[in-house]
Amino acid sequence: MLYSGSVVFALTIVLLVAIAVLRYTIDRRERLEHDLAERWYPVFFHAVEGLPFEAPRIYGRDREIIMLAWIQFTESIRGESRRRLRQLALDLQLESTARKLLTRRNVRLEQLAVVALGRMQSVAAWDQLVALAANPRPVLSLLAARSLLQINPAHAVPILLDGLIRREDWPLVKVAAMLGEVPPEVLSPAMMIALHAVTPQGAPRLLSLLETAHLGDTWPIVAPLLRADQPTEVIVAALKACSDPRAVDPVRSLATHPQWIVRAQAAAALGRIGAAEDRLRLQAMLGDPEWWVRYRAGMALVQLPFVSRRQLTDLCTQLGDRFAADMLRQVLAETAPGVEA
Repeated sequence: MLYSGSVVFALTIVLLVAIAVLRYTIDRRERLEHDLAERWYPVFFHAVEGLPFEAPRIYGRDREIIMLAWIQFTESIRGESRRRLRQLALDLQLESTARKLLTRRNVRLEQLAVVALGRMQSVAAWDQLVALAANPRPVLSLLAARSLLQINPAHAVPILLDGLIRREDWPLVKVAAMLGEVPPEVLSPAMMIALHAVTPQGAPRLLSLLETAHLGDTWPIVAPLLRADQPTEVIVAALKACSDPRAVDPVRSLATHPQWIVRAQAAAALGRIGAAEDRLRLQAMLGDPEWWVRYRAGMALVQLPFVSRRQLTDLCTQLGDRFAADMLRQVLAETAPGVEA
């Protein structure tokens, strides 16, 4: 018993010492990072302003900390000032430091290097970053794809679109945000090529980016996807991307599709592109057995510019289907006190 107590006491002491050492190491590193940043921020400021400066001497592993400070400093810098900071990084040979870090088995340093190489627009690191964009780790691969965009958007966009199609672990929102920073004259041609070549399996994720891409006439690409014999997920994605009045006839035919999710999206699309005659079609869809179809039909009726709120309010009392009337009342309550009666 006494022996067991002594062992526990000894292990406790060892654990406390280990925690103290770890805490000391962390504190020391944080102080070092802070001191180096304080020393280098004036250099960064001078570089941004185009003023002469004398860079402090760099010792060993200080390069990693200086690179981190440089990344943080460049976060809100754009235009000519960003170009000057990039040149400073190249003069300090931080590009070669970052490329060496890509070979280290340290996730934090690897990600740090990827971000730095993108900010430096490192052409020399292109092949390494292309390989990392295919890495199974989603965070690292997305960081690499973003860096490729910063280096050469025209060559990087096809890589990013291909990754989006193939990888379910790339969030659409993040990819859309990245592509939103690409000039339309670069993004639009690449999107058109990708849409022409995409398989039915990849179409839904690619079609979801149409709003971001600001493409020209996509109707020739979307039209073949609005057929009832297409996979359900493709039809749904095409309907979501549908804003062309030429699509109204295919959309009307899909309003009776056997899959409720297709009918729901068809109703939503009719709210955007429907004509006066679609009022009766949407009114009938208020009686659909699926709640979401009824809801989308009600929302679409509210969106139609030639149907007033007063007409819809009166319609609630005229509908023979209690569920249809209840849904229309719900939609009217949710929307537009702003819609004129």
